Amino acid sequence: MSFVPARLLCFLLLASISFPIYPQEPEGTSLRKRYEGEKNGPRGECSTDWTTLDGGLHYRAVRCLGSADLDFHLVSIDPDRWKIDTTLVDRGSARDVARARGARFAINANFFDTSRNALGLVVRSGEQVRSPRSTSWQSIFLIRKDGAAKIVLPKSWTAEKSKAWMAVQAGPRLVVDGHTARVRQSYTAARSGVCIQKKNRIVFFATPSDRKFDMYEMARIARRDEADGGMACHDAMLFDGGHSTQLFLNTEKKDVSVTGDAVPVFIHAVAK
Repeated sequence: MSFVPARLLCFLLLASISFPIYPQEPEGTSLRKRYEGEKNGPRGECSTDWTTLDGGLHYRAVRCLGSADLDFHLVSIDPDRWKIDTTLVDRGSARDVARARGARFAINANFFDTSRNALGLVVRSGEQVRSPRSTSWQSIFLIRKDGAAKIVLPKSWTAEKSKAWMAVQAGPRLVVDGHTARVRQSYTAARSGVCIQKKNRIVFFATPSDRKFDMYEMARIARRDEADGGMACHDAMLFDGGHSTQLFLNTEKKDVSVTGDAVPVFIHAVAK
């Protein structure tokens, strides 16, 4: 009669037991399951990696919402290292404005009338060159002379006027003090805008021209954590969208570009 050592017997018994294999849960926050049920909710892993292009200039692509290949271009700019200002032209593109100003980045901003005249507030290098409109649903993005970024309503402009280095006026706020704003669902369109994360981190965003979201979806995405395909905005607002949406970013290897119709107002960034 042969005896099996106790240690070997234990190993054989464990090997004969089949353990269930559970699918790996997608990475994200505790709210991930709720977001996955939305039309443009996160699908699979959402990369939160940012590519550093230069000191204080970073790029990230969002590719995990819905079934599109690319959802958003995100550009983070440190106002302490980059001079962020406005450009007012007759009619232009983000690429042309960036090249003319020696800028690495440019994005469209204000609305305009049928003659392509800029509508709403424009402040350039501390000088107000267009007056604000009192439209209650619009908002103003500004950077103070001390580098602090803010999004305010037009009625609050008087208190900010003397402190502003640059400012533009455009669409509604999406996120206010960390909470999703109440916006209408509206129509789907290409979108661009600005997000202010905690610690004064400024993130500009634009969709590809063929990627469309309604305003309610934009507000939800802007508020979400980056791990859920969002932007982690503490405050956010939209710029002019639709065919006006455009962005240019020089990465020194391959330019990132969203093209649109010629528009009169841009935000651009030049290294200090």
